[in-house]
Amino acid sequence: LASVGVPVGGVRIQVTEPTTSSSSATKAARIVDAFWTEVVTLMQSSQDEWATSLVVFPEYDDEFESFVEVCDGIIEPTVVATQATEVIGRAWFHPYYDADLVGHTNVIAGHAVPHKMVEGFMNSLNLESGSGKGETIEFEELAASNNLVRHTPHATINILRRSQLKAAAEYEKGLGAKRPKPNSIYVRNAIRLSNHK
Repeated sequence: LASVGVPVGGVRIQVTEPTTSSSSATKAARIVDAFWTEVVTLMQSSQDEWATSLVVFPEYDDEFESFVEVCDGIIEPTVVATQATEVIGRAWFHPYYDADLVGHTNVIAGHAVPHKMVEGFMNSLNLESGSGKGETIEFEELAASNNLVRHTPHATINILRRSQLKAAAEYEKGLGAKRPKPNSIYVRNAIRLSNHK
């Protein structure tokens, strides 16, 4: 990013302490509070101080579906309602991330690209190569690897600065013929993870 005039800052990591309450509402309120507190901290800091934030929620490590419910059902609607999409991007990560449990067929903010879309990208890139011999993997392997892209040791939300996401896109545009093919990153990541299992 420095090559396009964006200061390169650090990664801020905030780990939430477990609550003593067994109430799912209390846990949900804590994750939402920690998310928005971190958004404010990130936006009040300079880009060269903090480029991105990782907010870690260990008490959700064994609760993928509950974590996704809070992220998709509470956090994402508040991001949209407050128009925070103009200043942040976000991505959900989890030790048991499973796109099949999310059940999406289109891109959803915060989530991995659906497996069928990545398969379509892989097939399209294979056809574009002209030889029909581009690197491919079976769907089951692709799905497993595509999930691995979102696996982390703990339930985590990555908060990214929108300005840096835009700068990265501008950088890619400036690469000309060296610019990666659209959506090839998803295919490359799945194939690389598949090869390293």
